[in-house]
Amino acid sequence: MDKLEQKINELRAYPAEEEWFEFKDNWYNETGIAEYISALSNAAAMHGEENAYLVWGVQNDTHELTGTSFTFHRDVKGEPLEHYLARQITPDIGFSFRELMINEKRVVVLIIPAAKNIPTAFNNIRYLRIGSSKVNLNKYPERESQLFDILRNGLPTIESAETFEQELTFKKLMMYCEDKGIVLN
Repeated sequence: MDKLEQKINELRAYPAEEEWFEFKDNWYNETGIAEYISALSNAAAMHGEENAYLVWGVQNDTHELTGTSFTFHRDVKGEPLEHYLARQITPDIGFSFRELMINEKRVVVLIIPAAKNIPTAFNNIRYLRIGSSKVNLNKYPERESQLFDILRNGLPTIESAETFEQELTFKKLMMYCEDKGIVLN
């Protein structure tokens, strides 16, 4: 079993879709795919994931393998779909399509790197997933601010998170040291 097949099975094991991955059967809409690239890339950054995934051939509700007839080898107004998407997505994040067979079912995966430095946009509009909904990030300024903060400073950690209390206990110290691989006697 290759790593991508392993990843698909891992995603299918979740009880529901997360904000950084989406399942489809045979759905196709070039604008919708581009919006998903933006939304999933930004959501992956907010959740500390290296990549996001748009997966064809998996049923949305049951996560059952259905196989797909979706093909990314098609033209959009005279140019290849991949080129159309790459031209519309800023910054260039290097997404890629992969095809594989799982249990004799054809699955297509769009691997979408998480946003880095600045949010990923389609046609100059930044999208994000909130739950299973794809939304225009401009309408959610607090989430946009959180995303920029994560892209600048990384996800909050015990070292970087602000604390409202300075209640430093030995238990918290031990947890911190354990996380860093430091052994205290």
